[in-house]
Amino acid sequence: MTDQLDTHCQLPSGGWHKTTNNRQAVLVVPPIILNMLSGLGIRLLVFALLVLLVFFLPRMLPGDPVEVFLASDLSRNLTGAESAELRAQFGLAGDWPQQLGVYLWDLIRGDLGYSVPHAAPVSELLRASIPWTLLLITCAAPIFLLAGAAGGIEAGKAPGAFFDRIATGVVTVVASIPPFTSAVLLLLAFGIVWPVLPSGGSEPFFPSSNPLQRDFDIARHAVLPVLALSLHEISRFYFLARGEAITLSQRPFILNACGRGIKGWRLRTAYYGRSLFPVFLARMSDALTGLFGAVLFVEIVFSYPGTGHLIYNAILDRDYVLLQGAVIVMAGLVLLLNWVIDAVATSLARRG
Repeated sequence: MTDQLDTHCQLPSGGWHKTTNNRQAVLVVPPIILNMLSGLGIRLLVFALLVLLVFFLPRMLPGDPVEVFLASDLSRNLTGAESAELRAQFGLAGDWPQQLGVYLWDLIRGDLGYSVPHAAPVSELLRASIPWTLLLITCAAPIFLLAGAAGGIEAGKAPGAFFDRIATGVVTVVASIPPFTSAVLLLLAFGIVWPVLPSGGSEPFFPSSNPLQRDFDIARHAVLPVLALSLHEISRFYFLARGEAITLSQRPFILNACGRGIKGWRLRTAYYGRSLFPVFLARMSDALTGLFGAVLFVEIVFSYPGTGHLIYNAILDRDYVLLQGAVIVMAGLVLLLNWVIDAVATSLARRG
C-alpha cells in the first residue's frame, strides 16, 4: 500500500501549492527567503563579533576605566565599598570569564547598564535619543535621494553639456567638504550671521503646549541639521545617477522611447528613474554606515539631542557604560536596516 503525502511546491510567482507525491514530501523554499535567511545569519555573526570586540577592546587598553572615571571631580572621596560597587556597575567585577558571562547575560535581558553621570539606565537614555537621530535621517533621505537622482539623470542625459559641467563642478566641491565643516558653515550662515533658523537643539527651551506649534518648532530646529546631512550624502547619489544615466542613454529601450517622442517628466521617471531605483537601494545599503557616522557629527555641531550628542557627552564624562551600550545599539540598528534594504533590493533584482 502506498502512502500519499502532500507536498508544497513553489509557483512561478513565488507562491505555494500542494501536490501529491507517492514517496516523500518535498518542501521548496523560495529563493528570496533563503537569501534573507543567509543575509540574516551573516549579520548576526557580525553583530556577535562586534559585541565581543566591545567587551574585550576596552579591557585590553592601558589603564583602568574606573580609575579614569574616578579621576574627575564628579567622583572624589569614594569609600572602598562605593568604589567596588562602581566597578560592578561598570561590569569590571571579577575576572574576565566572569565579566563576559555577566556582560552577555545582561545583553540577553536587554540590560545595557547604568549611567552614573546621567543617573539613569543606558537603555532609557538611548530610547530617548534614537528617535531624534532617526528623525534627521528620515527627513534627509528623501532630499538627497531625490536631488541626487534628479541632478544625476539630467547631467547623464547630456554629458558635457552646460548643466552637466556646472552641476558636476558644484557637487564635486560639496563632496570635498566634511559633514562637520558643512554643518559649521550652515550654523554660521543661517544661525549667527543671518539668524533666520534656530542654531541648536531640537525645540525651544520652553516647548509650546500647542501640538501644532510644537511640531512646527521641532521642524524649524531640524532644518539646518537635515540640510547639513543632505549635503554630505547628495554627492554620492548624484555621481551614481549620472554614471547610470550615461549608460542607460545608450540602451535600446531609452533610444526607442526617445524615438517615440517620450520626453520630459515621463522619460526621467518611468524610464531612467525606475531603472535607477534598485541601484540606489543597493548603494543605500552600503551608505548606511557613513550616513550614521555623518549624523553623529551633525548632532554634535547643532547640539541636537540624538545619539551623536549622547556619545559625545559620554566621552567627555568618561561614561564607559553609556559609550559601550550606544555602540552596540547603533551597530545593531545599522545591521538591521542594512539587512532590510538588501532583502528589498534582492527581491527587486529577481523581479527584474
